[in-house]
Amino acid sequence: MIKHILTLIWNKKRSNFLLFLEILLSFFILFAVFTLITERMRNYSTPLGFETENIWLGYMDLWENDSTEMVQMKQTLKRELLAFNEVESVAFGNSIAPFSGSMSTSSNDDNGFEWSSRIFHAGEDFKKTMALNVIEGRWFNENDKNEKYKPVVITKKIRDLYFKDRLYMDSLFEFSNDLNRIVGVIDNYKYEGEFEEEYQATFFYAPITSERTTLMYLRVKENSGPVLEEKINKLMNQVTKKNDCVIQYVEKNRIETSREYWIPITALLIICGFLVFNVALGLFGVLWYNISKRKAEIGLRRTIGATQGEISRQFIGEILMISFFGILVGIFFALQFPLMQIFEIENINYYYAMAIAAFVIFALVLVCTFYPSRQAATIHPALALHED
Repeated sequence: MIKHILTLIWNKKRSNFLLFLEILLSFFILFAVFTLITERMRNYSTPLGFETENIWLGYMDLWENDSTEMVQMKQTLKRELLAFNEVESVAFGNSIAPFSGSMSTSSNDDNGFEWSSRIFHAGEDFKKTMALNVIEGRWFNENDKNEKYKPVVITKKIRDLYFKDRLYMDSLFEFSNDLNRIVGVIDNYKYEGEFEEEYQATFFYAPITSERTTLMYLRVKENSGPVLEEKINKLMNQVTKKNDCVIQYVEKNRIETSREYWIPITALLIICGFLVFNVALGLFGVLWYNISKRKAEIGLRRTIGATQGEISRQFIGEILMISFFGILVGIFFALQFPLMQIFEIENINYYYAMAIAAFVIFALVLVCTFYPSRQAATIHPALALHED
């Protein structure tokens, strides 16, 4: 049967070449689109590592004050805010906030191996406020102020990348000419966005007295709204003696950041939908054309004993075989992307995209060939031979 189908395809190679080319180009387009979508959706499937609901950010310009005045302001703000029934927790950290688009990165090989990480500074209450998940060791506490070596907390990704075969808990490593001690590991901290790949993150202990902690993080009770926001904003302006303090909702920032990715993903899926629709129309047209031109062949096969099922399977087999060769050639060229590392994309995303593109095309071919092949099988042999 396969040999017979191959012979039929070869005998009509000119007319089948356009169908082969259409399948090949469709595979490439689907492969490119699904590679991008797969990468984003795989990133989206990993947890952020912190909560966004009911988390507010308080932006204040504290740099113009001297260090003593800055510390007093932060202590006053924390004490006054915790007096509000709607405020559950207050923490201070550096200005690298979730979904802010800002970053601080450091890398070196001072420890005998390449090390690269995003840098964050936070105090004791940051874990509680942001609901971080400590999977090993502990978070910072007030006793860390008197430690000889500055404590740090790393993410699981740093542990897996750089400390897989090394002792890491309570071990020392050098950073900015200081020795730091790893005291804990958190699960995730994907602060750049839901669709972004998680980058390595390291938290350095920075108590409220640190000049680095200028951004205020608040956890408020559910359903807290504009009334509480106005009260907090008024308090911030009073304490800092300025009128430019701003409050932002982390959840709102998350939604706005994600929208920037959902729009192009949706657009790409719409493009794929139009492509699939056009390919379907092309397949229907080719099959109907083949049926009208091959009625004599169908009638002759029916006369010598071919069943309706055999006629139907022949037409389906021809299209599937052409699709198989088109996809096979497409996969050959698509494999060059992970092999040559053309883009900074994990290889698994390419392989997922190849599989999805091949599945979509085969499913489309089966759907589009089913009805025309059934129609071909129902052609009466006498009528087909009479028309010829």
